[in-house]
Amino acid sequence: MSGFVLCRLPKTGLGNQLFPLLKSAVFANLNRLPLIVVGYNQFKIGPYLRGEKIKRRYNGYFNFQKNIFGEQIDRFIVWRHRNFEKVEEPAIEKIADDQKKRKQFIFSAIPHWEDYFEGLRENRELVIELFWKMINKSILRKLETLPVPCIGVHIRMGDFRKLKEGEDFKKTGAVRTPEDYFIEIINAIRRINNSELPVCVFTDGYREEIPKLLSLKRIEVIEGNKDIVDMLLLSKSKIIVASAGSTFSYWAGFLSDSPLIMHADHLHEFIRPQEINRIYYEGPLHPDSPNLLLQKNIELISQ
Repeated sequence: MSGFVLCRLPKTGLGNQLFPLLKSAVFANLNRLPLIVVGYNQFKIGPYLRGEKIKRRYNGYFNFQKNIFGEQIDRFIVWRHRNFEKVEEPAIEKIADDQKKRKQFIFSAIPHWEDYFEGLRENRELVIELFWKMINKSILRKLETLPVPCIGVHIRMGDFRKLKEGEDFKKTGAVRTPEDYFIEIINAIRRINNSELPVCVFTDGYREEIPKLLSLKRIEVIEGNKDIVDMLLLSKSKIIVASAGSTFSYWAGFLSDSPLIMHADHLHEFIRPQEINRIYYEGPLHPDSPNLLLQKNIELISQ
């Protein structure tokens, strides 16, 4: 083996795991190098201790996943080449052949929140192509049976805590987006569209945690799917409303060619390339003065 790419999946949720996974896949593809992925046979005790609805078990999602014994064989292959030079988090680009020899190109990091999709945004078409090829056929078959959501709303709860009284949402991370925000955005979208568009809610929380939102008409909570099915289904929505700080939301937006509503207090670098966002808006929705492109996008949505 002259050189290879190694992806070590972090002990995190699906959204955060996709960053090293897709970066390593793109780098391997650009440089025609073999890719070894480890760390997918994880057991996370945190969701059980916290009583979370979603337990974050991702077995069977991707076609590279093996049983524990198969993963150990891959780890042995990596160990056998331990004398190779280790290159941590290389730039996502094509390199010369003489730079590949006897090297491990290692991806394991979660990118900084200021620009989650650096290196991926520039290769978006290839990222999407490789991602869909990785997904197990059983997941794809399940997805084909589900109707496309109209308004797709992701409400991240889980290990995100509630905003404390007097706390500035803009200056905090890993905090739940307030329920009233989602209600305001749904009402604004419906007002601009001049119809009561149906809403599909994707959440890792419990129904009793969003009582005011569920009191609205034509609201459906999507339940019973694997996390990756929900992410892909959310990405197919005609319009997506993201949770602030949720990489699950952000990946659904990255994969989507639909308008993407982001919380105004948590805007950083764009998720998608500008050639997409010039057609399908990405950014905040200000109910009193909506962006003209977003307004046009919403007006064209049909039930």
